[in-house]
Amino acid sequence: MNLSLQNYLFLGHYLPLPLSALRIIEETPSHPFHDFKKLNKQEIEFELSNLGNRKRVSIRNIPKKVNNIENLLKNSIFDKIVSNLEKWKELGITIIPYFDDKFPLKLKTIKNPPKTIFTIGLSNFDYSKSISIIGTRKPTAYGAQMAETIGLEFSKRGFTIVNGFANGVDTLAIKGCLKAGGKVIGVLGSGLLNPYPKENVELFHEIINKGKGFFLSEHLPNDSVKKSTLATRNRISSALSIGNVFIEGSTKSGIRYQL
Repeated sequence: MNLSLQNYLFLGHYLPLPLSALRIIEETPSHPFHDFKKLNKQEIEFELSNLGNRKRVSIRNIPKKVNNIENLLKNSIFDKIVSNLEKWKELGITIIPYFDDKFPLKLKTIKNPPKTIFTIGLSNFDYSKSISIIGTRKPTAYGAQMAETIGLEFSKRGFTIVNGFANGVDTLAIKGCLKAGGKVIGVLGSGLLNPYPKENVELFHEIINKGKGFFLSEHLPNDSVKKSTLATRNRISSALSIGNVFIEGSTKSGIRYQL
C-alpha cells in the first residue's frame, strides 16, 4: 500500500474521507495528502475540492473537514494514532486496509465495503467454507436448542460459523460449534478492545486464547458500540459466509440488513 497506515487511518476514520477519495490518494503516490501535515489550510481545502470534483467521489461539507483536520492535529490525534498502532500490535491486533493485498475479496465486492478491518485471533484464516447462523437475542426454548444443534452439526461437517456474536441465537450457535471442535468468526459492532455484548467477554477471550477462531471489526479498536454499528456489521458477516441460517426473529430485527 502506498499510503502510510497512520495517514490512512487519520484520513479514512478520523476526518473521515470516503473510500472513493482514499482510492485516488492511494493510487496517486504524488498526491499531497500523502504528507497532509505539511499543507496549510488553503492547500487542504484546495485538495479536498479537487477530490470532490472527481467522478464518483462525494465529499460533503469541505469547510468542516478542513476545520476537522486542524482540530485533530491540534489535539495530537495523529500522534495518538502512531502510538496506538504500536499498542494494538502488541495486543495481537492486525490491521488490514481496503487496499492491502490481504483484504478479503468477499468484502471488496459488497455495497459499502469497510475501509479497514481489524482482526484478532487466528491468522491466515480460510473463509471459503463459512456459514452464518443468526437470529433473535431472545429465542424460545426450541429456538435455543436448534441454534446450538445447528451450530454443532455444521461444525461437524467442516463449516466455520460466522455471526455478530450477539446474545441469544448467535452465542448459542457459537457454543454448539465449539462443542464440535469447530472454528468461529465473530463480527463485532464495536472495537476489538471493547467487545460487545459484555456478557460474552469471557467467551471472546476463550476463543482467542484457545485458537478457536478470530474476531473482526471495521471500527477502531477503542471504539464503543453504537446501535447503528450493530446493524451495519451484518453485511460483513453475510459477505464472509456462503449462506445464512436464520433461527427465529421479528420482521424488525437487525438481521434484515443481512438477508
